[in-house]
Order: sequence, then structure tokens, then C-alpha cells
Amino acid sequence: MYDDHGKRDPFVPLVSSAGMVVTYDEDLSVNDLVLEGIVADASGNNAAIVNGKVVKVHDQIGPYVVDTIAIDRVEFLKGADRFILKLRKGGM
Repeated sequence: MYDDHGKRDPFVPLVSSAGMVVTYDEDLSVNDLVLEGIVADASGNNAAIVNGKVVKVHDQIGPYVVDTIAIDRVEFLKGADRFILKLRKGGM
């Protein structure tokens, strides 16, 4: 039996037999989340790009819910746990 150590099983296909990309969002760990950018406006309707997806407050990525989008970070909740991704200055 293969021990995946909490990561995605590399032997499970990423593309289905029909050619569709298979997602395993429920298996995401906080280390899999990549904050790529933040768009902030004066009225506080901020958005962020995480793992190539545009998200807003209350959106969900896998088991994580976007709680706060500030100009330099995004805060996620998973149950009672809080995780913070900070935007890197000067690009990736």
C-alpha cells in the first residue's frame, strides 16, 4: 500500500479518460496555496488570485474559506484554524 504522507497520490491520474482535468481541491494543504496577486479598491471590495483562481471573501478553495483580503495578505479559515498568505514584494 502506497503511503502518500498527506499529499496527493502521484499514481492517481490528473486527467480523466474523457480528457477533463480532475481536481483534488479537498486534498489541498495550506502549503499548496499560492497567493499570486491582490486587487484592492477604495470601497473594500478586494479580490485575490490564489492558485490561478480569482477569489473574494467567503469563497472556498478546497477546505479553506477566504476570511480577509488585505492589500498585502489573504487570511483563510479551516474550521477554527486561521492561515495567512502574505504577498511577496517584487514578484514571485
